[in-house]
Amino acid sequence: MILFFDVCVKTLFELGRNYPWPRPERCSCCKGRIWAHGFDTAYFDDFPEPLWIRKYRCVDCRTVFRTRPSGYWSRFQAAIATIREHIAHRLTERRWKPDLPRSRQRHWLNGLRKQILTHFGTGASDDPLQAFDSLIARGVCAASRAI
Repeated sequence: MILFFDVCVKTLFELGRNYPWPRPERCSCCKGRIWAHGFDTAYFDDFPEPLWIRKYRCVDCRTVFRTRPSGYWSRFQAAIATIREHIAHRLTERRWKPDLPRSRQRHWLNGLRKQILTHFGTGASDDPLQAFDSLIARGVCAASRAI
C-alpha cells in the first residue's frame, strides 16, 4: 500500500535517510499500530541517484506501507505537473518537447487517451487537458495505460 505525503523532493535528496518522514498514527486497513520498517529506493526525474523512501509496517495485520511524495503518481518518475506540461505542449505545438525522450512523452499521451476512453467514452475527447484535470480530481492516474 502506498502513502502519499507532502514532501520536498529536493530536501529528501539532500537529507537521504535522515529526512523526517511523517508517521501515520494508525493502519488504514485495521487501525492497528504502525512501526517503521526500513527504507526503499525510488528514482525521480532530475536526481542522478535513487532517493531513500521510508516504509512502515502494521504490527497487527502486517501490511507494509511505502511512502511517496504527493506530486508523483505510483510507478512514475516524473512529477504530475511535468507530465501535464509535456502533454499540453504536444497538443498545442504539435511537437514533442526536446528535454525528455519522445517515447516517454508518447507513452503518457497514449495513456491519457486510454483513460479518457475508459472513463468518459468516445465523445469526450474534445479537450484532453480538461479530461486530464477531471481524471486527477477523480483520483485516477491520467497518464497510465492500466485500467
